[in-house]
Amino acid sequence: MAHMDDHLAIANAAFATRQNYVRAIKLLMIHYQKLPEQCTVEQIKAFLIHQREHHHISASTLNMRVCGLKYYFRHIVLRQDLVVSIPNPRIQKYQTEVLTIDELKKLFNCCRDMRQVLILHLMYDSGIRVRELIRLRPGDFDKHYKSIAIRNSKGQKTRVLKYGDRLRDTLNKYCRVMGGVPKNTLIESYKDKGSPLSLGGVQHIVKEIVRRSGIKKRIHPHTFRHTFAVHYLNRGGSLFRLQQLLGHQNITTTLHYLKYANLPEGLDISVLDTMP
Repeated sequence: MAHMDDHLAIANAAFATRQNYVRAIKLLMIHYQKLPEQCTVEQIKAFLIHQREHHHISASTLNMRVCGLKYYFRHIVLRQDLVVSIPNPRIQKYQTEVLTIDELKKLFNCCRDMRQVLILHLMYDSGIRVRELIRLRPGDFDKHYKSIAIRNSKGQKTRVLKYGDRLRDTLNKYCRVMGGVPKNTLIESYKDKGSPLSLGGVQHIVKEIVRRSGIKKRIHPHTFRHTFAVHYLNRGGSLFRLQQLLGHQNITTTLHYLKYANLPEGLDISVLDTMP
């Protein structure tokens, strides 16, 4: 497994991907008490069915298990015969929830402190991912240019985002409440001062804010990124600039948001027809 993790690290895979792929190999080895390449295709399929039915994992999680196994067979032990024999599960597509301005105001009004206000502001005003949010440090902000450097993001890339006066004011209020600019991490844990808030912590905060608001939509932290993207397009923003802001490697990922946007009249998107 260490060899596989090293291979993924050299391939510049995201840390979360490395964890999930290695976990898939570890679980299969524990299940059968032997190396994955010593298993038959039928045994591997039986393992995946057991994971789905007995551990009640989602289709996306099961797909991650399959991808981890296929990576191992394809790149580590060179068993292409096993790769082509394992199907990937179909992942059910779900509707992307997009918040209205009134719903956003209601959610902000249901925040309990400035930390929660800052979390919502950062996610909506910049469209950053939750994992990017919890890694933010005060040094990533440039007050003069009002910009944020999102370092070592998905795909190990860095991008720079601009922020406006509203977020600047929220940042200043947050620092005053915290007794000054935090030293190491921007969004600190409630329990462990100086340590970053965890991914689960952000998810719990958003869940509680939504519960207090009474909004019935399926809202999670990524909803604010979706909302940022659609509102940006609704205001006449460039699709190609949105790709840069969101840090999408492929424009086809950004095109997804066109389904939810009310594009301004006269906006020419015929160029999309010529794209690969």
